[in-house]
Amino acid sequence: MTATNAPRRRRRVRWPTILGILALALTALCVAGVFIARTILVGRDSAAPGVITQVVPVEQGDLTEIVQVNGALEPRDRASVAFSAGVRVRELLVQEGEQVAAGQVLARLETRDLELKVASARAEVDLAQRALDKLEAGPSEAELAQAAASTARARADLAAAAGEVRPVDVDVARARRDEARQRLDDLKAGLAPDDLTAAEKALLAAQDALRASQDDLERTRDSASRAKTDAQQSLERGAKDLIRAQRAYSDAYWDWDYVQHTGRHPRDTITNPDTGVVTHRELDAAEIDQFERTLEDVADALKESEQSLKRLQEAYDQAREDEISQIQSAERQVDAAGRDLDESQRLLDTARTKGVAAAILDARKELADAEKAYADLVDNPQRPAQRAALQAALLEAIAAEEKLKDGPDPIELSQAKTTLERARAGLAAAEAELAEAELRAPIAGTVVDITLKEGTLTESSDAISIADLSGFLIRGQVTEQSVAQLSAGQAVQVSVDALPDVSFRGELARVSELPDSQGQADQGFDPFGGGGGGGALGGLYPVEITFDAEDERLRVGMATTASIEILNIPDTLIIPLQAVEDGPDGPTVRRASGAAGPDGQPIGEPVPVQLGAISGDRVQVLGGLAPGDQVILPQIVIDGGGPQMFQP
Repeated sequence: MTATNAPRRRRRVRWPTILGILALALTALCVAGVFIARTILVGRDSAAPGVITQVVPVEQGDLTEIVQVNGALEPRDRASVAFSAGVRVRELLVQEGEQVAAGQVLARLETRDLELKVASARAEVDLAQRALDKLEAGPSEAELAQAAASTARARADLAAAAGEVRPVDVDVARARRDEARQRLDDLKAGLAPDDLTAAEKALLAAQDALRASQDDLERTRDSASRAKTDAQQSLERGAKDLIRAQRAYSDAYWDWDYVQHTGRHPRDTITNPDTGVVTHRELDAAEIDQFERTLEDVADALKESEQSLKRLQEAYDQAREDEISQIQSAERQVDAAGRDLDESQRLLDTARTKGVAAAILDARKELADAEKAYADLVDNPQRPAQRAALQAALLEAIAAEEKLKDGPDPIELSQAKTTLERARAGLAAAEAELAEAELRAPIAGTVVDITLKEGTLTESSDAISIADLSGFLIRGQVTEQSVAQLSAGQAVQVSVDALPDVSFRGELARVSELPDSQGQADQGFDPFGGGGGGGALGGLYPVEITFDAEDERLRVGMATTASIEILNIPDTLIIPLQAVEDGPDGPTVRRASGAAGPDGQPIGEPVPVQLGAISGDRVQVLGGLAPGDQVILPQIVIDGGGPQMFQP
């Protein structure tokens, strides 16, 4: 706090006038009531109430003020990531407690369909790009030559139609007519059409496929049964091995129990030659250790046998499932081959009946077309109409050639660009969906919680949570009297309730510009307006404190107290704030003269002072007093009771 020469007797607080008057009145009534009560109860012989004074020295020392923030340890940073609901998780790549880097892949979804979608979208972009490039590049020399050839061909066709019929044209038309007539005659005579031949070949192929699938079913039954039998035999051997391991463990356990309690060999005995008494042989330390190691070895062997039996059981169960599924699959293949054979037989029957009639109808139509073409050449009254059609074809060929020469149509070019942009948008959407199939860590830290499971469909609550445990964060609140003296970067001393003998050095990372959203909070009430008590209905401002996790004993959730030094004035003069009074020209104190008055109370003289910073109930003195001076504090005593601070 900056030093000032302005008159200050105490730190003022804001509270409503009516509330202050009521508080002062209540205090006065309490004092009067206590005085009257003690006068009645004690009697006239008791000492009368009065005012005494207390003399205190001017201190030379450090003036400090600490703001404390209570909170709990939180991770420095935390984040939770999740897939959308209803998608299948293919693989989970991390475990709880594992350290991950920012951007590291945590889990993946099934991506086969998404990859196909991306490939299809990329192909559409390529097609649209090539179409646009072709339009923008204009016609090639080959396309221009082809258009010119089409125009020339249309001109030739028109010219040929305008002239006389050539004998060669008549001969060609006659030959086509005769060929069609011969085919019709062959079909009527019983020659099989092409579709009948194809149906017969399909039937033979279906018969071969059915036999092959039946053979495959038998082989599958044999191989699956052998695999199941082998797995069952392995399981039985594993069970026998487990029994032997259990027996070995039992023997070793009781041997070690006997050795541990007696220090003697459980089986080796010796006979005393003098007494004839038979006792078990005493063991040395090495032999005792050997019995203990034997127990540990057989315990490991027993555990391995149990795990081996579990694996063999799983293999046997899988072999049984494989036998059922493989045989069912082979049986389905046989059924499908049977259905294919039935369908091939049906098609063959159809070709043998309706197929012949249809072939004859096609042959008759072909013959009719050939006869019409021949008649058109020999005697065709429709030749003028044909010439008109050829003229129209010539005009279309000319228009197409001119269009190529003029370059791309602006409308077609715009449509091609729109198609390309639409294809690119589809590719971007497909790539975004594929990218979302990988769950990546947004921050570096430790995986603290996983609710995703491989091979299952996700739910809305499934996620992976990550926390940065390399450092801790403390959130708390400070009053409006303290927030103005805080700024980010200030050093902080942090104490943890669970580690009372250790303190940590932290840093004030954030001081909020706005009070807490819950509004105002009652921070205390001082009816006399004294300093150090805070104000009524003041704002609470959130702050955040960070420090590194250097001690492995620190845990998230531990209660903490953070101390922030906001005032530190070394080697200065300090007096109690209660000694300051308002003088006519500024703040004054009553400096003790060393003498006493008639009533035995010390005599003081008013001295103007220059005040500086205030910390709680103490204030810095900048001028007016010197080391060794003493100041007088007013106090009130009732009936010889303990002194009560009084501020006029």
